Amino acid sequence: MSRMSDPYPHHRAFFQPAARAPQLWRVVLVVVGFELIFALSSDITFVFLTGLEAQEAYITWVSAFGTLLQFLTFGIGGAGLVMLVNLMHGRGFWSLIGPKHATRQDLIAVGLAVAAVLGAQELLPPWYDLSIAQMRGFAGWVLLIPITLAVLLVQVGTEELMFRGYLQQQLACLSRRRWVWMGIPSVLFGSLHYWNGQGPAEGAIWALWATMLGVACADLTARAGNLGPAIGLHLANNAFAILLYAIAGWPGSGVALFLFPYEDPAIYSDGLEALATPATAWLVALRGLSVFVMWLAARIAIRR
Repeated sequence: MSRMSDPYPHHRAFFQPAARAPQLWRVVLVVVGFELIFALSSDITFVFLTGLEAQEAYITWVSAFGTLLQFLTFGIGGAGLVMLVNLMHGRGFWSLIGPKHATRQDLIAVGLAVAAVLGAQELLPPWYDLSIAQMRGFAGWVLLIPITLAVLLVQVGTEELMFRGYLQQQLACLSRRRWVWMGIPSVLFGSLHYWNGQGPAEGAIWALWATMLGVACADLTARAGNLGPAIGLHLANNAFAILLYAIAGWPGSGVALFLFPYEDPAIYSDGLEALATPATAWLVALRGLSVFVMWLAARIAIRR
């Protein structure tokens, strides 16, 4: 098959390490084990927080310390995943990622490209009314950026290891159908984001957006033959999501430059009937367009 007719000539080499032990029962055990470790990761972290202030900061995660530590906690799940894959499949960390040099090169290229696109979008309307927002000290915020990026790399790296690394590889060994190796991990990834919403409608929008993001990252992974582009896109997206704007007092607001006045989350707790409104359809379309633009920027960056 020619390169022009096959958009994923590097995919086979990427998922080939999974062929050593492709049985579905192994995959189920790893997924269940990962979810258990991930569910316990907050409790594990909490054990090491001896001061009441540190414990409260971690629980509320509205301070810089609490926000960053919550994201860093994902690393426990990532470490657990690597151990489970080694135990059940006899393969290691880099087998989930792809060639080191290409991964690093693609991660940087895509991260910068997507960040440039997202930065350009901030210049376009509609604009936030920053007159009502509280601005953090700029120098302190700048110093937080490299720390935040490092912590987010742990968070997005764990998610990409699981969904575009482990699951995509294992399912590609079981079936060449794209809805299997691309669709199933993306739907699972999206469904976990349902809980980011304040109510059923917002949760459904989060889930749909994350599913689209998952499909974009799965496609990029298959095109590049490594996790670099997916991690780069995911990292840039999450960095812009938490570093620029947040609502004061809301979880994850600890590193944002601009803090808007507190709002009661209950005002966003609409039921599923709210999905059938033109405003919601427009919001979903805009989020889908945002994912498409990031995906396109990533493809240009890796030239595939």
